[in-house]
Amino acid sequence: MNTRIRRIQTVPYQKVSSIYDEIMQHVEYDHWARYIEKIIESHLKLPVRLLDVGCGTGQFIYEIKKLGFAANGCDPSMAMLKMARKKNPGTYFWIDRLPELKLVRPAAFAVITCLYDTINYLPSLPIILDALKRVYSLLPTGGLFIFDVVSDNLCQNCFRDDIENEVIDSKYAYQRRSFFNAESHQQITEFTVYTSRGIFEERHIQYIYSFADIAHLIRNKTAFDLRAVYQDFTFFEVNEGSERAHFVLKKNQNL
Repeated sequence: MNTRIRRIQTVPYQKVSSIYDEIMQHVEYDHWARYIEKIIESHLKLPVRLLDVGCGTGQFIYEIKKLGFAANGCDPSMAMLKMARKKNPGTYFWIDRLPELKLVRPAAFAVITCLYDTINYLPSLPIILDALKRVYSLLPTGGLFIFDVVSDNLCQNCFRDDIENEVIDSKYAYQRRSFFNAESHQQITEFTVYTSRGIFEERHIQYIYSFADIAHLIRNKTAFDLRAVYQDFTFFEVNEGSERAHFVLKKNQNL
């Protein structure tokens, strides 16, 4: 009888989706939702309809809906969307991704968000530019695109050569190994998820860009009005020591 436990390579979030909310217990999604609400209300009259791109398990949508927003979400991972639907019954989710966003109807959403490092999964500035242009084409005049990116500082301070081992319950345990390549500006995270059905391995790569490069791209290559680049979860201007930036872009006219 062969009792050897299988080791299975899976695509990002295929198995991590089952324990993602437990891994991310430290994230204050309610605070994040209130922060995004404050940004939106400084530019638009509430309420508005919102689309969260890269919505994951739908925790941000759960929190923003509690604040009175009508919200939908899309994500490239069916496994993550399965969790999002359980958490948000009656909310429509679908498979889609940047830069394509093939299934979004133009002008259907006054605000499009892309949070928690989702932009950092895009592997080059030209692809980020494609994503920006696509979002611009989908927003109504006056609409907002709000997204965040992380910096080298966060990767160096929090995820350089880091190993985390946790037992979730009797069904799941995991190891997370994180390391940052300062030369290629890539943040690598490897998950090993232990279950009774096997050991599942995922490798996640995030691409870290300077805030200045992204701002330059927006100002010089798109028709967006760059309204703000906020430091972390504040309303202060981003600086060289910031770990996260929230970009606030407004569509002022149709092209």
